[in-house]
Amino acid sequence: MRRMNMEQRLRLQVFICGAVVMALEITGSRVLAPYFGSTIFVWGSLIGVVLTALSTGYYVGGRVADKRPDFEILCLIILTSGVFVLLIPVITPVVFDLTISLGLGERYSPLVASAAILTMPSFLLGTVSPYAIKLAAKNLSDLGNVAGKLYSLSTAGSILGTFVTAFVLIPEMGIVRILQLLGAILVGLSLLGLRGKGQVLLILFLIMSAFLAPPTSMSPNVMMFKLTLNDVIFEKETLYHHMVILEGVDPFHGGKVRTMLLDDHFHSAMDLNDPQRIVYPYNYYFHMGFVLNPDITDVLFIGGGGFSGPKRFLADYPQVYVDVVEIDGEVIEAAKRYFDVKESPRLRIFNEDGRMYLQRSEKKYDLIVLDAYSRTYVPFHLMTLEFFREVSTDLKPNGVIVSNLISSLIGPYSELFKAECNTAMQVFSNIYVFEASGYASRDTKDYETTQNLALVATKGANRYSKEELVARARATRSIRIADFYEYVGTLVESEWIMASHIVLTDDYAPVETLLNPITGERIQREERFVPVRSFRPSDLLILLSLSVVLGVFWIQRLLRQTPTSSEEHSSTAYQGRRMPVRANQDRAADDQSDEAVSLSRP
Repeated sequence: MRRMNMEQRLRLQVFICGAVVMALEITGSRVLAPYFGSTIFVWGSLIGVVLTALSTGYYVGGRVADKRPDFEILCLIILTSGVFVLLIPVITPVVFDLTISLGLGERYSPLVASAAILTMPSFLLGTVSPYAIKLAAKNLSDLGNVAGKLYSLSTAGSILGTFVTAFVLIPEMGIVRILQLLGAILVGLSLLGLRGKGQVLLILFLIMSAFLAPPTSMSPNVMMFKLTLNDVIFEKETLYHHMVILEGVDPFHGGKVRTMLLDDHFHSAMDLNDPQRIVYPYNYYFHMGFVLNPDITDVLFIGGGGFSGPKRFLADYPQVYVDVVEIDGEVIEAAKRYFDVKESPRLRIFNEDGRMYLQRSEKKYDLIVLDAYSRTYVPFHLMTLEFFREVSTDLKPNGVIVSNLISSLIGPYSELFKAECNTAMQVFSNIYVFEASGYASRDTKDYETTQNLALVATKGANRYSKEELVARARATRSIRIADFYEYVGTLVESEWIMASHIVLTDDYAPVETLLNPITGERIQREERFVPVRSFRPSDLLILLSLSVVLGVFWIQRLLRQTPTSSEEHSSTAYQGRRMPVRANQDRAADDQSDEAVSLSRP
């Protein structure tokens, strides 16, 4: 088979490097998600960091190419970028835990984290195109044509990298393996210009050291406050989440509890000895609808997770039919496999977006439960005025909605909760807010504490006081939760708490700017995040191996005798794998241009 000439090698390198840049950016969103969610701040940080690094790389690459137009140096740059990509899975847990410890909040933590892991590989990949243009251009007359072709190839590679990563790699591979694949591609690409069998063997060793490492998760090293000895029994990258199924011992109940973790949020839990037991107290408040409307038969859950709420409804209320809308098909399959979820005439499951389901559905419901929110991510289209109007349309005349949200009641971190209350009040007759973290008889009440809150809204005209709601809860026989009236007693009666001037709409819904920060707040919940990271021996081996290999290449190249300026400029043919340099011709053309300008002056 005929070997590629220099122009073909440059085109291949530019194309593949363009593809890797976009693949790295999209994969970066999944790397950040377990720590920082999938907010607009995460995507803004990713795009901004990559563009800044690329812009700097374009500039520096052009400067370096003018001084040292050497194909072997270009290949060393590509090799180095590949090494940095291979290092991402190794350093990410420690780097991100350190970033969180800085207490920069949800807005700026993703920016620092993105810069820490993506700046260097993106910068190095940005130098490739201008460097390749310098090597490919033989004279000034065809410089524009060469630049246009190579930048077109780079953009085409970026387009391909975007589609392949989004539609093939992420759905089919783990994030660690994707990063290892991207790094290996770049390292292999550098072989087009690196000399010697010894270097080839070193590169192969570098790739193997990364791929032979166990493909462990880059998720935060978390453990539950009430659970110890957790084991990961399932882990997968879905189209929407990094999903982990944990199993551990509950010391307070003496049994094993299985938990679903979606990104940075403990979403659902099931007691393996008593599957109907409610593990997280906020799930009790889903039953609040039966206090306001005892005749509920048709229920819709938007957000499924481990289906804790729907399963308890089916067990407690024989007359109830439950529909569940869950956008993530992999979450549905995990719920069926690990959380004893079975479809039946009384339980229908729909794999689609909740709002789209409401728009197409003609069914009317007595109760709609909104459980699609997390501590760091809120799908804004499920909080707007238009959404609540759609919900109201799909409710029966005495219908009730129950919405779970994580917020404080007062203070600077309560704005999202207040905005949602104000928005819901534009549509529904009555609004009730409950502290969804336990009994009303608890000793302390701290409205500034970040906690689970239950927002309950009704279409009915009747407004009930706390005493009346407690009385209705005592009189309701269908609710099988012991002392449920105690939970009703957590009603927040101070209406001033819900005061807000913000109405969330499809046009204006700044939900990310109203969310609680990741750190710095006491989270009054049944689970806790305890980030504890240290390098494993295998991580240290990978770091050492990559550092040694990269150092060998650069030291070898720097120590190699460099041709003098006259020798380099007199070269007109390829020497080994080095590109021809036309510096004298270009300089002569520049001198002639300067002379012409000087003669034209008066």
